[in-house]
Amino acid sequence: MKLNLIALLVAGTLAATLQPAFAQMNSNSPERIEFTVDVAEDMNLFAESHVPTGTEPLRGSFFITEGKIFTAGTIPSTNGEQFDPNSITGSIGTWFCKGTFLVRGSVFDKSKLAVMSDQMYLFPNDQQSIATTGTEGAGVTVRPVIGGTGQYAGYTGEQRQEFLGFNKTGGVNLRVTIKLRKTTNFR
Repeated sequence: MKLNLIALLVAGTLAATLQPAFAQMNSNSPERIEFTVDVAEDMNLFAESHVPTGTEPLRGSFFITEGKIFTAGTIPSTNGEQFDPNSITGSIGTWFCKGTFLVRGSVFDKSKLAVMSDQMYLFPNDQQSIATTGTEGAGVTVRPVIGGTGQYAGYTGEQRQEFLGFNKTGGVNLRVTIKLRKTTNFR
């Protein structure tokens, strides 16, 4: 009886320390994981290379940017331009994105294939992360998940990314669904 009580206390403590994103995971088995999060880019952290000041990025311009990850539904699907990722509490992680423009910056929101990029989702740090790669832009895009760390080690899958518009900083708002399946016995 005493051992069962200790096991329950340990399990309860572990569950309480997990980030909210993990609570929304819809896992039918340890072989498959699926969850959705919202991402808000902070345009103040956007940097591009070799673009003259005051001009827009052109095809071939490189960039790196950063944002915050929130539980799904935090960013409104409509009127998202009022959403300020820096004034909202409850971020569950950090999102990094680096890539190359495939179109002029001014038509990003009109092109489904606007950039080729690599994204990293830290939940909340590099000890629990997911990496994706592929194209992105307006509408809905599907990208490969190429790996992860921590509880995501040994998984691959796909990322469904929906462009929700721009936020108050000028950065993109995204709704991202990650579908993973176990590919190896990593441990």
